[in-house]
Amino acid sequence: MAVSSIAYNRHLTILDKLEENGRVRVDDLSRDLDVSSVTIRRDLDYLNEHGFLIRTHGGATRIAPRQTLQSESPFRDKGGVNVAEKKRIAARAAELVSEHDIVFLNSGSTALLFLESLRSIRARVITNNAASIGCDIDPLIELLVLGGEYRDQSRSFVGEFALNTLRHIYSNLTILGTNGLSFDQGLTTTVYQECNINQAMIENTHGQVVVLADHSKIEHVSNFVSAPIDAVDVLITDTACPEDFTSEARRRGIKVITV
Repeated sequence: MAVSSIAYNRHLTILDKLEENGRVRVDDLSRDLDVSSVTIRRDLDYLNEHGFLIRTHGGATRIAPRQTLQSESPFRDKGGVNVAEKKRIAARAAELVSEHDIVFLNSGSTALLFLESLRSIRARVITNNAASIGCDIDPLIELLVLGGEYRDQSRSFVGEFALNTLRHIYSNLTILGTNGLSFDQGLTTTVYQECNINQAMIENTHGQVVVLADHSKIEHVSNFVSAPIDAVDVLITDTACPEDFTSEARRRGIKVITV
């Protein structure tokens, strides 16, 4: 579940302090954030449970980098990786959209290719993907771009404004790009602020949650967990995806489409 906006802001502050200092203490955070030590302990327990930090006696430490983690790349660099595979994945995802659907779409280069693949159909796309503004979009598509805090690194909108808008909308379909997908950690992203956006989209979907992931994202774990693997209804990937992964995904009830 997505945390409240107030808790979300505290989590961001805690993670910022961890990034700066490498460790935090309950007493210091309680004083700096003007909340009780019980609240801080609850925040640290939540962040520890979701893999954002390591809980210690009286505080927490930053997670040491691991080889399996994928760090964030500049948005302009993502568009040049596995382009042919991403285009096939995006085109296949576009076939899942029905007339007059309301579609949630998150950030990322594959998400943009999906948007450009929507042709000859009337649909409304709601996205935090700021780069979508410059896309070649079919005139039949109504594009609604969420406002909020702009992140240039990912060219996306995040934060309370975007979240509050999403929580008042329900979609027929949610299309999510991801930085990593694994059975143990689920959908993971390099950006903490993106987690709550993805969670809100999943929670407010009346239809299927469709994940677009080329083979380089499969069995990789990024820094922050957006959702468990069982939140995924459909996975669209390319033929280079390991067969043992697709077989296990199907066994778990996920529809896998390879292109």
